[in-house]
Amino acid sequence: MAKIILVSTKVQSTTWQLAISLRSQQHEVTVLTSHGDVPPEATNGIEYMAYFKKWSVLEGLKIIPGLFGMQPHILHLILDDDRMNAAQVILSTFAKSHPSCVLTTSLLHIKRGLKKSNPVRYLVEESDIITFPTVESLAQLRGLNVRSKKQGRGILPPALDFKNQQQLGALDEDEVSLLTNIQDKEFFVLPFREGRFNPESDRFARLKMLARRHKVVLWGSYSHWSLRERKHFASWMEKNGCGDRWVVTGEISPHLSKVLLEKTVAFVMAGQQFTPVEMTEYYMRAIQAQSTLILDSKQTSVHADLWKNTVNCWVLNADSLHKDLVKLLERTNLSLPVALSEDWAQSSHIVDSSMNELNRLYNRALASAR
Repeated sequence: MAKIILVSTKVQSTTWQLAISLRSQQHEVTVLTSHGDVPPEATNGIEYMAYFKKWSVLEGLKIIPGLFGMQPHILHLILDDDRMNAAQVILSTFAKSHPSCVLTTSLLHIKRGLKKSNPVRYLVEESDIITFPTVESLAQLRGLNVRSKKQGRGILPPALDFKNQQQLGALDEDEVSLLTNIQDKEFFVLPFREGRFNPESDRFARLKMLARRHKVVLWGSYSHWSLRERKHFASWMEKNGCGDRWVVTGEISPHLSKVLLEKTVAFVMAGQQFTPVEMTEYYMRAIQAQSTLILDSKQTSVHADLWKNTVNCWVLNADSLHKDLVKLLERTNLSLPVALSEDWAQSSHIVDSSMNELNRLYNRALASAR
């Protein structure tokens, strides 16, 4: 049984599920987080320290004596992206100064890259254990001056959190109108996060292709576009025979998103770039609605154990998206043999696989530290 301190600026689902899983294995678990942050449910033996107000150097130095007076075996930093604050630098430095303490870092997203100007690069180099959300992201370790030849490396994707579901309120007038507009029609749902309209881009070419098959519901907003751009987009869709085959949702409630995902022919994510956290959020919503998912091969690297092409989802090759999408849309029916469900997504062999790997890395590092 190990004493483990999990450090996270915000206790999101990944941190909390990790804490619960570690506690269930009889480890002593402390969660160190921001002042005012509250646990999402009963702590059940997990010590919860909502301490940091500013995550400053001074706060980091003040907590060190008490924290390391606990004689932790593992200090585990969970970073939402490749940035770290002053207090995290202090905590990681003190962890490395204690030979019996295993410094572990989990990076949930790499946005800026591990350049020499980024202090996270040096945290990764000094860590005894490092986890990334996908196998592909482990490639970021190439070229780094990792201090320990025994550094443990593993995969820890953002957690699929089906427990803390949002309450579904009533649909407002605009949402009812949107549903009326598409009732009795077959439609695709696409996340819509385009910064601008570019008729030459591959993403808009695929959008047009989908709209020619079924109406497309663009889940998102284009209010940041200029009026001229919006008119240009509408004219372009009209010119391509899709004038009445698209609608932009704007900001919508969880209730409406669930209804749309339940009724859609398919939820099309393929060809768009998301962070692992964003992909996990979309996956959860699609699984809850038992949607048919169309993904690309890069996206399936997040929660890779979930996806079985042509069985519970459609997977397009990321290097030949256009060709694969044309071929898929030639099918008369996009139904799949198996619908993804919450029960299956939470089945023990999927949920526990990452935790078992992390435990193996913990045990190996602790054995080396003794």
